[in-house]
Amino acid sequence: MNPITKAAVSIGRIPLADAKMQAIEANLWASQQMGATRLIDRLQQQDKTVGEWLDAWLKDLKLAENTIKTYRTSIKAIKEQIGNHALARLSVKDCDEAVTAIATQRGDRSAQVARSVMSTAFRKAITKGLLSSNPVEVVEAPVVVVARQRFTWETFSKVWEALQDAPVWLRNATALALLTGQRREDIAEMKFADVVDGHLRVTPGKNGGAIKLEIPVDLRMERFGLSLKEQILVCRRTGVVSKFMIHQTQRFGNSPPGQQIWRDTITRRFTDYVVKALGDEPNLPTFHELRSLSKRVYMEQGGVDTKALLGHSTEEIAALYGNARGAEFQRVKIA
Repeated sequence: MNPITKAAVSIGRIPLADAKMQAIEANLWASQQMGATRLIDRLQQQDKTVGEWLDAWLKDLKLAENTIKTYRTSIKAIKEQIGNHALARLSVKDCDEAVTAIATQRGDRSAQVARSVMSTAFRKAITKGLLSSNPVEVVEAPVVVVARQRFTWETFSKVWEALQDAPVWLRNATALALLTGQRREDIAEMKFADVVDGHLRVTPGKNGGAIKLEIPVDLRMERFGLSLKEQILVCRRTGVVSKFMIHQTQRFGNSPPGQQIWRDTITRRFTDYVVKALGDEPNLPTFHELRSLSKRVYMEQGGVDTKALLGHSTEEIAALYGNARGAEFQRVKIA
């Protein structure tokens, strides 16, 4: 019985000694194909399974809790497919079948993230001597159709106009996000004390403290007609004393004036005004899309290191945020 295809295979009428040898060879081949841990692996101290390595790798990561949650979900999906396979003998075929199965069961986006998690985890395994090469690198990533719209300057302008009737803290949060290109959680954590020697210090939570930014407060977005320094002054002039730049200006439920605004509140209320300005269309741009708009506006303006500003460690991610996804025309520049 072929353990993979479940099909019966006859060995034919041959001498008993030959039959035994062929059966041993077949069992050895099946063991290799199925990724089962063999005695030789244990003797060589290479009996760690894929699941065991993924758990150990995740435990050592220093990332934001939301990112860790996403990785846990992906690792669970991976372990369901190849968790018991011997890491040292993991094949490209194993990885391809796992990614395909995850795509079928959980969707292309989940499979795309799972492949990325495997690739990163297996690269680390190579440095530990547990793998000689990364078997998932040649596996094609599922193609995911990006549904969420990008902001154009025109659509943002409509939202900004609608925000003139919004709470002052929401306008301030939006302006800071556009001027600095930072994420909602980092906007929510910004304090006036973070301004040191003419720079706003930001430690992006998503990177677990691995990246630390100093953004000059003289940074100015010409198209917006505002500098970071000017916006920080606007945040101070709410009439409420607070250490946070984005804070309650009046009592709301159990939150007193000066209280920090929770990040989910920022994005939820922002979405309300996006709908008000652009209509209740599917896949409207979110607060996070201000990062991409910020990068594209500064790229057009010139003179700003947008890769450093957005805290991107690779050119690939930097290029991703610079991609307008067809939301706006690309103007051809000539000398």
